[in-house]
Amino acid sequence: MFEWKLTKNLTNPLDPEWDKLANSALGTAVHPDRKMGFLLSREALKMGLKSFGFDTPIQGLKMSHFHQMTSYPELTISLSHTKECGVALIGDRKDFHSLGIDVEHEERQVKDQILERISNPQDVVSLRKIEVWCLKEACYKALMNSGNFSVPIDFNSIQLASERWVHPPSMLEGEWRIERIKPFVVAMAFLKN
Repeated sequence: MFEWKLTKNLTNPLDPEWDKLANSALGTAVHPDRKMGFLLSREALKMGLKSFGFDTPIQGLKMSHFHQMTSYPELTISLSHTKECGVALIGDRKDFHSLGIDVEHEERQVKDQILERISNPQDVVSLRKIEVWCLKEACYKALMNSGNFSVPIDFNSIQLASERWVHPPSMLEGEWRIERIKPFVVAMAFLKN
């Protein structure tokens, strides 16, 4: 079982607990856009946890290792945000080893040089540049959240195929999906057990 949520608004934005959460994770000298994105991803997390039957207070939304919550060790989690929205992908560990999610504004420009750097010669998908970027980021997160890597991997080591991805150096592979929710692109990567 998995759930994913996207939100553009905070519930009770004046609740001082939001500031406490952001300050404890980011410090006080953070750009307002980054702070808002961080909080929106936690709001999406709160919504997703509710789908699993957990009504979590704001201070309970603290993450460890980017993909875990000590309160819910049975779940694997991935978060992403822009300055305008936050997303959360939550999966049951009995089904998923790890997950990855990324969100980008669909109008964000991905330069050809970046696309060349992240592409793999074996990629066999027809996607827009922003979708490739978003999908590579989601797959990267699923791989890095797996606990199998002590150093970051290169995006170009990930091969994309139709609804599947493969990381040949580790022999790990999984599924992917893209959701287009105007004006955003959301990519999700799944590494099943």
